[in-house]
Amino acid sequence: MNTAGAVTVALTAEQQEAVRQPADTRLLIIAAAGTGKTHTLVRRLEYLLEHDLTADEILVLSFSRAAVGELATRARASAGSSRFVVARTFDAWALDLLVHTRAAEDWHHRSFDERITAATDVIISGQADEYTARVRHVLLDEIQDLEGDRRELVKSLLTWLDCGFTIVGDPAQAIYGFQVRDASRPDDDGDMFTWARETYPDDLVELALTRDFRARTPRPDGILRCGEALRTAGDTGPELAKQIRDEFAGALGAGRLADIVHGFTHFDGTTAILCRTNGQALNVSAALHRAGVDHRLQRRAHDEVNPRWLVPLFRHHRGLSVDRDAFAEHTGLTGEPLDVAWPALLTVSRTGNNRLDLGRLRAVVAAGRLPRAVCFTDTAALTVSSMHRAKGLEYDRVFLLEDTVPEDSDEMEHARLLYMAMTRCRDDFYRLDPLPRSKVYVKTCRHSGRWGRYQFQFAGRRLGLALSGDDVSSDRPAGTEGFMADPLELQEYLIHEVKPGDPVVLTVLDHMPDDGLAVPAYTVNHGGRPIGVVSHSFRMDLARYMYRSPARLPDEASWPSAMTNCWIDDVEAVAGGEAQGRRVGLGEHGVWLAPRLTGLSSFRYHRNDTEHDDE
Repeated sequence: MNTAGAVTVALTAEQQEAVRQPADTRLLIIAAAGTGKTHTLVRRLEYLLEHDLTADEILVLSFSRAAVGELATRARASAGSSRFVVARTFDAWALDLLVHTRAAEDWHHRSFDERITAATDVIISGQADEYTARVRHVLLDEIQDLEGDRRELVKSLLTWLDCGFTIVGDPAQAIYGFQVRDASRPDDDGDMFTWARETYPDDLVELALTRDFRARTPRPDGILRCGEALRTAGDTGPELAKQIRDEFAGALGAGRLADIVHGFTHFDGTTAILCRTNGQALNVSAALHRAGVDHRLQRRAHDEVNPRWLVPLFRHHRGLSVDRDAFAEHTGLTGEPLDVAWPALLTVSRTGNNRLDLGRLRAVVAAGRLPRAVCFTDTAALTVSSMHRAKGLEYDRVFLLEDTVPEDSDEMEHARLLYMAMTRCRDDFYRLDPLPRSKVYVKTCRHSGRWGRYQFQFAGRRLGLALSGDDVSSDRPAGTEGFMADPLELQEYLIHEVKPGDPVVLTVLDHMPDDGLAVPAYTVNHGGRPIGVVSHSFRMDLARYMYRSPARLPDEASWPSAMTNCWIDDVEAVAGGEAQGRRVGLGEHGVWLAPRLTGLSSFRYHRNDTEHDDE
């Protein structure tokens, strides 16, 4: 099928000009919020593939898994050949490069930063020549978010390959440590926009996308002027920060969350409550839970949910590999979900004759490396999120929680974040009053990295710790550790009775686990029934939060007897011990269901403690 003619369908003149640049062009696209960036990139890929390039000659990289997932979803939905191009994050590509060039080392257990630095060395030393030999065009998305070692990796890659490229971003949405040239580092080429302009002064083609397709209600002129100012090189002074704050202050006020909390259920479409920090988002989420308002707390970009339909596949299929028909039979997927999941899983666990290798697939599940396309989560009508986590997302309406910016923070960094948040809406945004002050404050625990609850009067008193998706143990099936129950019956209970948003209580076990860690374990109780046990990593972080280090616990350590204000985020497939799963009848591969938790818990130290008596 010839798609060359379809390339320009539904494209603006700006988009057409960007799409139709030759493959050897060094192209910089400034794409403002809502201007159809991803649609343009997919059409750009189709144009390149229709004009002498093949899929393996195009390298597509982006900053986050969310952006990669969105690009992949749009490409698959296209009728063109862009659906054959694989987009990857910079981190995933760096790992693959190292595995192919320095295979003797165990790169999977190195940190992201170590892998990025090593990949840059591989490129500069020429060891990547064979790996990158076929690349004739590089497409880079979200370049405004590149900083530090990742930026050096990209600069080295583009310089070494010396080929055509399409790099896309928006300086106005640079919220991850955006910086101009650092005078203390004369070798620093500044952000990627500055670097591209100065490195290719004679042949860089710079284009802009300006038509806002997201905003159904025209944005205020003041916000548009703020965006243009943020895209102007060097315009980062206090006057611009004040202008952005004034635009926010002039938005329609919605009042206090407590006064409008039940009104969210009456909105059509999608709504988001955006907060400056995830600690505030956790507090807002707790208030919505207590009011019985259904919502979803936005996860981190890389914190995906393994789909539960994988469990019957691993449990019931008897062979080492599976074809598409058997995959569909066991998972129950049909139509578009099947058309999306099958090719996505083939990219990470293909074996001969177009089959999935279940051993490889299990390893991918265990490592948390499933393609984002298969980890789809139902969209909630109401989402609560930090502003950072909302980047790249859009909603019909947005409520921004007003908050005092810490005195030691970078005012322009906050202004950029505020501008980005104000452009997430299709229709309207509103100001929400700050949350009421209480005896309790929330901050990040520097020893555990989690948000924790503290009391103003007694700084040493610990009141609660944030929960995350991997806080329930997956080593053994529920019912075989910490408490005894029928594992098969518990799996059915997780399928049919446990739903996102359900409250759970964590209750201390009356005996210490035999793993040598002098920190108690807790059961996860749903409706009074235990459905899991907290993970070893959660107990480690609990010790760090309570006493700074698991290795230096006092002889008379005091631990909470229970934790409330905990909720079910979802139920997902996990990979644990194969022998343990086989022993209780859950199949040969050690894959079963386990709950994911969310919330900022409240500690109870005594039986007569109430949930909110410290607030």
